Amino acid sequence: MRGKHDIFTAKMFRRMVVPSLCASFGLAFSDMADALVVGWRMGETGLAAIGMTLPLFMAINLFMHGFGIGGSVRFAQLLGEGRREEAVRSFHQVLQLALAVGCLLALSVELFTGAALRLLGAAESGGELYRQTAAYVRVIAAGIPVFFLNYILNYYLRCDGQQRRAVAGFLTGTVTDIGLNLLLVLVLDMGTAGAALATLAGSAVAVAVYLPGLMGGRGALCLRRVRPSWREGLSCFRTGVSSSVQYVYQLVFLLIATRTLLGVSGETGVAVFDMVQNASYLILYLYDASAKALQPLAGTFYGEKNQGAMERSLVLALFWGLGWGGAAAGLLALFPRAVCAAFGLTEAATLSVGAQALRLYCLSSLFGGTSILLEAYFQSVEREREAFVLATLRGCAVLLPVTLLLALLRPEGLWWVFPVTELLSLVLFLLWRWLHPVRRAAFPQERILLRQIQSRTEDLGGLTAETEAFCQQWGATPRQIYLVNLVIEELAVAIISKAFSTRRDGSIQITLIACEEGGFQLHLRDNAAGFNPFSLETGKAGGDGDFDMDAMGMMVVKKQAKAFFYRQYQGFNTLVVSI
Repeated sequence: MRGKHDIFTAKMFRRMVVPSLCASFGLAFSDMADALVVGWRMGETGLAAIGMTLPLFMAINLFMHGFGIGGSVRFAQLLGEGRREEAVRSFHQVLQLALAVGCLLALSVELFTGAALRLLGAAESGGELYRQTAAYVRVIAAGIPVFFLNYILNYYLRCDGQQRRAVAGFLTGTVTDIGLNLLLVLVLDMGTAGAALATLAGSAVAVAVYLPGLMGGRGALCLRRVRPSWREGLSCFRTGVSSSVQYVYQLVFLLIATRTLLGVSGETGVAVFDMVQNASYLILYLYDASAKALQPLAGTFYGEKNQGAMERSLVLALFWGLGWGGAAAGLLALFPRAVCAAFGLTEAATLSVGAQALRLYCLSSLFGGTSILLEAYFQSVEREREAFVLATLRGCAVLLPVTLLLALLRPEGLWWVFPVTELLSLVLFLLWRWLHPVRRAAFPQERILLRQIQSRTEDLGGLTAETEAFCQQWGATPRQIYLVNLVIEELAVAIISKAFSTRRDGSIQITLIACEEGGFQLHLRDNAAGFNPFSLETGKAGGDGDFDMDAMGMMVVKKQAKAFFYRQYQGFNTLVVSI
């Protein structure tokens, strides 16, 4: 049976999202560990001190996720196009620039700690609150390059098909972070400095787990000397910053919110605000898990010019994200006082304010989670404009006016900023999309022939006539038509005879692209156990009458193709051939 039915996308997404969900649960508890442990030990003062430093984390996130998302998307697209060497070179150039920026940022905060604290709203007259905030800031600032390595390498490993190592690193770092938090804060009474040291140590351990994945194993990532290129690094950062620009807006929002709450209700308001921010990780990181599964897949399908698979991956991400994120939001909304108590907020008045704030945030998370997934999709398929508009609406154009308005008119009701901002932002974005629809697909779909065949050689008969007509439609020469059919037949026959010799449920997805600059590019994906037809021993073809016809066919394909590339990605064999 031949057709366009896609059996691959859903399975690939599940293989990506399940480890991502496990990692997100661990990461949520890791990021919450500082606030939880400090809240238990120090109460509102410790929780408020950590809350005061949230703008610093937004500055770190801007660059960390900007380089990580933009660079890994570029890496996935290049691998999807079969350009492995370019992908590895881009990885090194992005990492070099990111580390340079990280070191510069760390040095700046360390040299101007006093100015940074004043910007955060921590005055020296604040006594214990000021001292605890300063101790936390100094340690976090010193670890900025390590935080950059942790997140950026994790993004790349996921795009390289090494999601198990990425998850293992995050989980190992999480366990380290939580364990050291208990030791340094609860046992050794090191306060916020101990919590910051635990966070830094957890990131360092995660990086140590990632490093073997860069040693040239099954994935494409490897360590090598590459000439720096600020142009490549900045180009990738520009892609990533289309959504990570939200952290700049978040920084401004946090400064306004913490200063307003500090003036209205003192440490209590800032402590409740920090509780809500930390509890939100249990929701947002589940949406982020779907986004991290979506980005490399959508980027890969974008490189393959497979519009249908791109759109299916977005639908799957929305289904998984809204399902898990919505369930987590509902759970927190049902037991808000228990969540407050877990963070050390136990006084009756504080519990009442905290419960209301948490419920309002949970209401907003459904709209915010949808926006997160849409931003991830637009970034992955090089539609940075849409990602930028949505991020700007959520983080600036709607968020800041709503925050300022509530701060001036009803500062005690500042918690309404969450649902109002997320709902209004999504509605305005959808209205903008309706008024400015996308005029054309990422790649003209008429230049793509997409078919799927079963593991039977008789299915190749009709496919030959289709590919010939398709090539003629786009001005192919007789030699090009002959080579295209030769490559498809030889590869398909080798896969069917070698990889599917003992099974009858095999499927091969064939995507033939008529490139706009001339020539053709062929993508094949099959569900066999690991099999690389290009690795067949062609030496047998010269034997004494005992030779492997499939191996000889591969020798012809490799000789005639401009370029060829194989990798096993998310459990499936993927081939790219330029003709």
